[in-house]
Amino acid sequence: MADIEAGGKPATESDTATLIPNSGNLEGSSKATKTCRFKDDDEVVEITLDVQRDSASVQAVRPVAAEAAVAAARKRYDRSKSTAAVALKGLQFVTAKVGSDGWAAVEKRFNHLQVDGVLLRSRFGKCIGMDGSDEFAVQMFDALARKRGIVKEVLTKPELKEFWEQLSDQGFDNRLQTFIDMVDKNADGRITVEEVKEIIALSASANKLSKIKERADEYAALIMEELDPKNLGYIELESLESLLLQTPSEAVARSTITHSSKLSKALSMRLAPSKDTSPLRHYWLQFTFFVEENWKRIWVAALWISICIALFVWKFIQYRNRAVFNIMGYCVATAKGAAETLKFNMALVLFPVCRNTITWIRSKTKIGAVVPFNDNINFHKVIAAGVAVGVVLHAGAHLTCDFPLLLHASDAKYEPMKPFFGETRPPNYWWFVKGTAGWTGIVMVVLMSISFVLAQPWFRRNKLKDTNPLKKMTGFNAFWFTHHLFAIVYALLIVHGTSLYLTKEWYKKTTWMYIAYPVFLYSCERIVRLFRRHDSVKIQKCTLICAKPFNMGDGLLNSKEALNY
Repeated sequence: MADIEAGGKPATESDTATLIPNSGNLEGSSKATKTCRFKDDDEVVEITLDVQRDSASVQAVRPVAAEAAVAAARKRYDRSKSTAAVALKGLQFVTAKVGSDGWAAVEKRFNHLQVDGVLLRSRFGKCIGMDGSDEFAVQMFDALARKRGIVKEVLTKPELKEFWEQLSDQGFDNRLQTFIDMVDKNADGRITVEEVKEIIALSASANKLSKIKERADEYAALIMEELDPKNLGYIELESLESLLLQTPSEAVARSTITHSSKLSKALSMRLAPSKDTSPLRHYWLQFTFFVEENWKRIWVAALWISICIALFVWKFIQYRNRAVFNIMGYCVATAKGAAETLKFNMALVLFPVCRNTITWIRSKTKIGAVVPFNDNINFHKVIAAGVAVGVVLHAGAHLTCDFPLLLHASDAKYEPMKPFFGETRPPNYWWFVKGTAGWTGIVMVVLMSISFVLAQPWFRRNKLKDTNPLKKMTGFNAFWFTHHLFAIVYALLIVHGTSLYLTKEWYKKTTWMYIAYPVFLYSCERIVRLFRRHDSVKIQKCTLICAKPFNMGDGLLNSKEALNY
């Protein structure tokens, strides 16, 4: 092996040989790599040889300056095998377009965008080819300018070239330094959790990594947990750099001693969060993420459930204190409580399907910031499930409990019921069924059952086998037309609500009060749709495709840029 003296001359003296850890044997298919970095004004030339599958012996390296001796004494890190190399590549805080066109293209854009020979800070991203990432480009500009002591918000062409050279250099050392410059915004050598979180979010935004941007808080917390165990609120740049530059063996030893490998796992190409040994913490994190993603749905659902419970309890207590409770007991209280929630839900279920009204509210007001209008169909289904539960409780309590108890009550117990059911006790069960309240309730249950069953995905999407005789009776058309049976249901609901046995005053029969406005609003919606159906439509452009439609499984896209989201 040739002896090399710092400065480029052959060495005349030989020091004790220093062995570098085995990197593999000389033979084999693996290719050796070599790099050389130097400038004309440097006193030291650095040459790195990565010899595969063998050991290397370095002799007679004589530094020519005191600074070089100090640098040689410092601990070196194996950057080629760094556990963070893939991590920083995964972050992609510099887009792949930067440097792809070469300096000539950047210089041409500079000549086009410059004003009086300088480039404005706001045009920096467009000049270096970072279109669509203006916010990130400004952050990059500030980091590079801060490092060089540039306080003005303009760049000359030489300064721009210096910036571009650093950004276009894909070496790990350079990218690590750029990352650190961006994180340490105030150049105090300390990084706060907000700085870490912001750089992750901006990096993800620049590279269209929406999932990473959504979980920037989590990744920043993992970094702070690893490097700030004393909860000081900041981490030192040296700590971050040491961790990012540690070798795999050091990472294993470190995780064995401290039982902490969260950061090295989190800073991976996919930025997958590490597993926590505490199941409670794991479930708590899952819960917090769920709340963050679904808080609009949660508060609306909680409000709806609270109203249903309040109505049920209110009506239940009312009948708990009435004379009828002495005969029918908790059955009548349950039936009436369920009836109150039924009236509310039968009114509310119409609002999510008023599409024109929802569109107007969403576009003309700011209510959409707290109300998930896009989930209107899902909310419609949830309310329908609440209607089904109410029907089961109401009809079940009446048919299986209330009526039999009244039929078998003693004459003394029946005495208070004469104002409601007549001087003569009802003779049999059929008396209740054939009454107005009875037959209207039964017909409503039958019609709603048909609509509810055919609205299920299995029937609505016609997933039945061809041999199934019910296949011709299912599908979207069956779902659509059977849903119109609810026009009959609402008419019967009003009749049913005015034919109550235990309520005689008209102002206490509140069914029509619940559904009057929702039915009116939905009727107006349908009338508007009816008139719109006859509006003329002007075709602006028509493309006739005679070939077979493109199947995503039959071809490959070069990049995600080919799709317009």
